[in-house]
Amino acid sequence: MSTFIPFLEGHLTQLRALDESDLDGPMTEWSNDREVTRMLYRGAYPENRASAQAAMAAVSANPREVELAIIDKVSGRHIGTSGIHSMNPIAHSGEFRVLIGEKDFWNGGYGTEVTQLMVAYAFEVLNMHKVWLGVTADNLGAVRCYEKVGFVKEGVLRDETYRNSRYYDAVRMSILRDEYDQLRGQWAVADKLETQFPR
Repeated sequence: MSTFIPFLEGHLTQLRALDESDLDGPMTEWSNDREVTRMLYRGAYPENRASAQAAMAAVSANPREVELAIIDKVSGRHIGTSGIHSMNPIAHSGEFRVLIGEKDFWNGGYGTEVTQLMVAYAFEVLNMHKVWLGVTADNLGAVRCYEKVGFVKEGVLRDETYRNSRYYDAVRMSILRDEYDQLRGQWAVADKLETQFPR
């Protein structure tokens, strides 16, 4: 188990602050793994410890960015990252991102749980009115995950990303505060939210 104090907690995962010690783990490998980044916006440039450290420092210094480490509760392994980015203090909106970098944790409900925890954090703590995301249209599993959480498709950005020697459309999706309020009790982490964000 991780020796760090968890910031958010679900049934499968704990989310905690990123630490420089994470740079000695698998983190930099994820951005260099083409299977991991195949449908993501990242991965166009190689990453090493120095570039990852600079990116971590930039996020930490920016009050409109929050990024957390995803820890598997059973093994204590650092399996990914998730954050709320580009926070707009006037519109009270922010962009959700998640990366499950350890492939043996794919399709196990980890992404869905982390999405629920981070969306709850955005609304309950950061006072967001809207959480939005962009996802490659061909990434059908991710689209289904976000729809299951309650994200709604807003539109399609044509030929928005270039990956794998071709252009992809991107789907813009969002969830509003009142939609979250209606759905949170149905989520698998509802009991955890009641403990962490009591009303």
